[in-house]
Formats: sequence, C-alpha cells, structure tokens
Amino acid sequence: MKKLIALACLLWLTPLIVSNMTANISLGGMATAAEEKKKTRRVPAMREATYKRLAEAQIMIDPESTPREEGEPAPEPKGTPHDAIALLLKLKDRRGLNSYELAQVWNTLAFAYYTVEDVPNTIRSYENVLLQGAITEALEQTALRSLFQLYYSQEQYLKSIEFMDKWETLRGKPDAGVTFIKSTAYYQLNRFRDALKNALLVEQIALQNQKKIKENWWYLQVVLYNELEESDNVIGVLEKLIVNYPKKQYWMHIAGMYDEKNMDDQALSAYHAVYLQGMMTKESELVMLAQRMLNAEVPYESSVILEKGLKSKVVERSEKNLKLLATSYTMAQEMSKAIDAWRAATKITEDAELHYHLAQALANEDRHEEASAAYGDAVKIGKLKKLGDVHFWHGISLMQLERWDKAIKAFRASAKADKKKAKQVRKYVRYINGEKRRQKELRKMLAGE
Repeated sequence: MKKLIALACLLWLTPLIVSNMTANISLGGMATAAEEKKKTRRVPAMREATYKRLAEAQIMIDPESTPREEGEPAPEPKGTPHDAIALLLKLKDRRGLNSYELAQVWNTLAFAYYTVEDVPNTIRSYENVLLQGAITEALEQTALRSLFQLYYSQEQYLKSIEFMDKWETLRGKPDAGVTFIKSTAYYQLNRFRDALKNALLVEQIALQNQKKIKENWWYLQVVLYNELEESDNVIGVLEKLIVNYPKKQYWMHIAGMYDEKNMDDQALSAYHAVYLQGMMTKESELVMLAQRMLNAEVPYESSVILEKGLKSKVVERSEKNLKLLATSYTMAQEMSKAIDAWRAATKITEDAELHYHLAQALANEDRHEEASAAYGDAVKIGKLKKLGDVHFWHGISLMQLERWDKAIKAFRASAKADKKKAKQVRKYVRYINGEKRRQKELRKMLAGE
C-alpha cells in the first residue's frame, strides 16, 4: 500500500516539477513587467548580458520552453543540455553578478540538471537559489515547491516535509494538494497520527474553499484509519466515498467492514447494492451473494441471482452451484424449478444426497411415482447421511401409491437403519395392515354383490 501511495504521488508530482521549472525559467529570465508588479520585495535588476546568456542556455536545455510568438518555430539550439550546464557553471563564477542574477543562474542550472536526470545536482541548484539574498517571492516559492517535490521523489520524506512547511509559511495559507502530499509523506514514515491530522486538514481546506474533495484525499483517510484500527471511522469515510465516488472497491470494502462488526443486514445491503449496479462480474462474488441471501432467508432473490449468473455463463453449471440453486428454489417454494435444478445436479455427479433431495421435491408436488424412483436411486448409490430418513420417506411415497408391501418393506428398512424410528414405523405398519384388511373386506363386499 505504501508503495502504491508513493507511486501515485510521484506520478502526480513529476509533471508539476517540470512545470515549475519551465514556468520559472521564462518568468525569471525575462523579468517581465507583470512580474515586477507582483514583487513584494526589492530585488536587483537583471542586466541584458546576463539575460542573453541565460536565454542561450535555456534554448540548449529545451528550445520548446523558450517564449515566442504564436506559430513561431522554436529557436535552434547551439548545444546540448550538457553544454548549457558548462555555460551556466562558468556564468555563476563571473564577478559582478548580483544576487537576483545568481539566483536565476542556479534556477536555470536546476532545470538543466533535471533535464539530464541528475536529481542530486537539481536539488543542490535549487537550494543555492534560496541561499541568494534578494530574490522575488515567486522565485522562492517555486524553488521551495520544487525542492519538496524532488525530495519526495527521492524518498527523503522528512526533508520534503521541511520544505513543504517553508513553502506554506511563505505562501501564508495552506493548500489542499500540498497538505495531501505532506500527509502521504508522514504515512511513509509510519507517523500515522501526523498523517491523519494532515489528511483531515485536506478535507477542511477543500470545504473552506468550496472545492470538490478528490477521491484519493478521502481514500487516504481510509488507509490511515485502517492502520490505526479505527473501524468506525473507516466506515464513516467509506460512506462518503460510496456517495461521491460509488466504485465497486469501496462498496466491497464497506461490506467487509460491516461483516467485521457483525452488521449482517448492512453488509448484505452493501453487497446487493454492488450487484444491482452491475458491478459483480465474478462467479465467486455472485455465488457468495446468493449464499448470503439464502442465509438471510431471502431465497427467491438468491435463486434469481444464480439463475441470471447461469444464463450469462458467468456462473458454472457445477454440482455445487446447481445444489445452491435448487436449495434456493426449494426454500422459496418454487418446487417445479427446484425439481429441475435437483435433477440437473444429479446428472452431473452420482451423489446419493442429490437424488434424495430430488425425491423430496417430487414428493412435495405429489409426483410420488418419480419420487419413489429417486428414493430408490439414492439408496442404490449409498453413502447417505441419514439412511433411515430416506427409507422412511420412501415408505410414505409408496403409501401414497398404495404399494403396501413395498411401503412396509421401506418402513422396516428405516427402523433397521435408525432404531429411533422404530415406534413411528410400527404405527405406519399397523396403519398399512389395517388399510390392507379394510380394502380386502371392501373387495369381498363388492364381489358378493
């Protein structure tokens, strides 16, 4: 997580570093009238000879960054960025340069070193900008900003924080984006309380300035509250995220947090929200939600989720999934669909329990002929958890079919497999024997007529 946060900040900082450098080279080199108006400090003027040498170096470093009229082609450089560095190193040692000119030489050197990917010398050059006595506030702010970005990129987080503090002091008011970077710097240092303090300040600054709170600003709070094991606060921030940035990862995260706190209803609602928004695209997710719906005694919703998953082929027609579907239909009293699902499951694997469930579903629909066959298949396959129950219910179906002798045989097999059923079995056997006698007498009477 730390590496990901650092990488995200670096990806965001890199273009800013370049932007700081190119913008400052143009303003600093030209010493425009607009800049003069913005100055709050008295600085020495830049002389023409110094400006020309700086402009020459800038063209060598990056011709495209040179100020020019719209449509005017970039000037042709007279050397490479390395040649520019050599030129600037000579220029900085020239006698008679005033503090502002020397600051601009170091500033241009920083740009040149960064262009050739020499970060240590880039940092040294910016620090030398700050060592000059009289420079504009804009140049100082740019140097400070570039330094905290560069130190961050080098994983020197304490130095980065130091220059962020100086930049904010000079600016006179906090900036949400910079405060966010400071928070991540503290996070990299495992100073989670300091990181959280700044992360919360980011939100406060944004609200005060009526700016939209960025997604990663809130997410950093989630990360920090997680580190500090403050689950209630994690949930609070995630609730803000799912309102403003309703992404799957936040819904799934908050559902997991609800689970940890045994808030089962809220967890199920969160998972269902993910499903309704079309964000559940994996078999494991759909099966998990269907199972949760079943456990929450919402079997019909469970069956709908599974049926759609099977039709879209996201959910595999495996024994396990068909068994779950059949169970959902059974609990939802959708017996016809339950029978189809149980039957489909029995075709995938020779599992006696599946045949038993199929038989029960068939019997529930008074389809006793088919139920009897399914009970027989279950017994034939064997390895039943409750063999006594299977024989017993088989006997009930055979009774409905008035196959008395077979029913008695099934009941006696039930009592043999489960002695606890002996008393109940005796009652049914007596009933069957009585029914056989009654039917026999009835036939005699009819025959006598």
